[in-house]
Parts: sequence; C-alpha cells; structure tokens
Amino acid sequence: MEAFSMQNGPETVCDVLSTLRAGGVECDLFGGWAEEVLGLCPPRPHADIDLVYRSADFSALDALLRSEAGDLDEVTGKRFSHKRAFRFRSVVCEILLVQDWQDQPFTLFWGDVPFGWNRPFLQPSKRSLAGVPVSLVHEDNLRRYRAEFKSTENHRWRDPASRIL
Repeated sequence: MEAFSMQNGPETVCDVLSTLRAGGVECDLFGGWAEEVLGLCPPRPHADIDLVYRSADFSALDALLRSEAGDLDEVTGKRFSHKRAFRFRSVVCEILLVQDWQDQPFTLFWGDVPFGWNRPFLQPSKRSLAGVPVSLVHEDNLRRYRAEFKSTENHRWRDPASRIL
C-alpha cells in the first residue's frame, strides 16, 4: 500500500476530478473517499484516491495521460485492462473502468473476471466535498465491492503478464 500523503485532502480530491474533467475524462468518486463523504466511515487519512470512469474503454484517459496536461504522472505498474493509475501532486489516484453503466454496469477485471454492479450505479444526487459537488458511486455498490473484493482476483496485480504495455 502506498504511504499516506499529507497532500491527500478534500481539496486534492476536488482538484484531480476537475483536472480530469477539463481533459475530457469525467470520473466519479469511489473507495474510501466516497465512503467518507457518504458517512459510511469516519474521516481518516487516505492512502490514495479511488475513482471510476464510466466508458467503453480508456482511450480518452490514455490520451490525457500521454499529454503534458494537468500534472498526471502515470503509474505504469498499475496499467491493467480494468484500471489505470497516476500520481497527482504525489497522491496515487486509481481509476476503475465501468462499462455499460446505463444498462447493466460491469467491470471486467484482468480482461476475464466479470463483476456486475448494482443499479443504480451512482448515488441519486451529488454530495459536497470541500464545498464542491461530487458524483459518487452508490453506497450499495461501495459495500458490495468491499465485501466481494477478493472475487475480483486482486492478487493478479503482482503478475507482470496482467499489465497492459
């Protein structure tokens, strides 16, 4: 796990979402930060920022990461078919791809492990973080993902054959 960053506060979360949006990549808050905003856990230090990207693929995000815009430094060791990662102001940000999010949202971990998300995928209304409205993954999906995380075969991140070059 990455070390906790003193720079990983609410303002950084809002800034990374804004930077991505300006680059044409609209993401939703996921993981520990989303749980905290929803009151599912108490405020605590966060090691990273977890986001989801609702799209058919990562082409727009990959183009943004290749560009010089926005202080996004890709973490190539976490480049998988279902995930991308980068550093933003020294904070690791991980983005999970969610496909077909309007009908039957799913993530295809490692290219061969399907994970179907509950509908609705997102919270019905935006919440505020540092005074900025943010879109959040629905609390039922946050709980389910935590409960079923091992079913996504998370151990495969250590296998170099799982990486996308």
